[in-house]
Amino acid sequence: MTKKILAGVLVSIALLPQFAFAWGADGHQTVGAIADNMLAGSKAGSKVKSLLGSRTLEQISVWADCAKGISPEKEFAYTVTGRFAECQPFENPEDIQALADFVRRNNTACNPAADEETCHKQYHYTDISLQHDHYKTGYAGTSDHDIVNAIQASIAVLRGKTAPAPFNIKDQREALMLLTHYVGDLHQPLHVGSIFLDANGKIINPDEQGLDKTTTTIGGNALQCPCGNLHSLWDDLPQNFKRGKMNEFLTKKARAIVKDTLPPEQWVTLWADESIRNARIVFAGAQFSERTPNVKGNNWSIALPLAYERTMAQVKEDSLTKAGAHLAQLLQTIWPD
Repeated sequence: MTKKILAGVLVSIALLPQFAFAWGADGHQTVGAIADNMLAGSKAGSKVKSLLGSRTLEQISVWADCAKGISPEKEFAYTVTGRFAECQPFENPEDIQALADFVRRNNTACNPAADEETCHKQYHYTDISLQHDHYKTGYAGTSDHDIVNAIQASIAVLRGKTAPAPFNIKDQREALMLLTHYVGDLHQPLHVGSIFLDANGKIINPDEQGLDKTTTTIGGNALQCPCGNLHSLWDDLPQNFKRGKMNEFLTKKARAIVKDTLPPEQWVTLWADESIRNARIVFAGAQFSERTPNVKGNNWSIALPLAYERTMAQVKEDSLTKAGAHLAQLLQTIWPD
């Protein structure tokens, strides 16, 4: 693709607002708030209160991201005090100790390679090539400690079982905080579906051609546009959704979502499958530049269709709604009335 064509196609997203981080605190808190609303008055809602005390699913939905502020390289100190408003409720000695304890237990048990993140950070995602219709452990970009398996491990602990290795989940309270976050992540399309590109920006299938780590786009983080990178673009919410402005509307929509009749252990892969389908929407009509090496790896420029902003807003709304509904339905199945 020439620079002229690339620039022309990118005009439509050049006016989009700048974005920051993962599903954002607003996104995760929206998912938690929907579930809180749906669980009100139920046995599951009472169980949540008994585990969390004065806190809600909305408030603890960011806990697993706040754990990323613990630095193993600095004796498991919390190193981002005051940086993220959503984490400030946990910035007290007791909560910091709990965050550090979780990170210690989930730091290296998965035997991360030299170029991989610490284990608990890998619990937040998987990277299924878009040529696949379904999630399956064993595909390139999956692992026994990816987000699908992390949710299954959290469910096991909530059911009174022990989390399978390499997960180390202390108790039901910790499992609930993790589950609330991971269910949100699973419904963000770029936490599940990914695109792999060669040096010329051509889409490839790593499960047919063999996984070459230089082809991974890191869940869209290596795809650059005027908005920053594609993953950041998808992580953030539309302005009218921020600070809980749409929670009641989304809760009403969530109540209309019918609970699946399959065993809940199978729900997780079905939700992952839907995120793969949504990831295809993320990349529909996109064009990619040649690969550009940098100090952190590789980048590609991405050009997006003119109607992309509208499509993105609708997928985000649907994904957040389903994430909140699915979280509530899952907890009601674990602790039925």
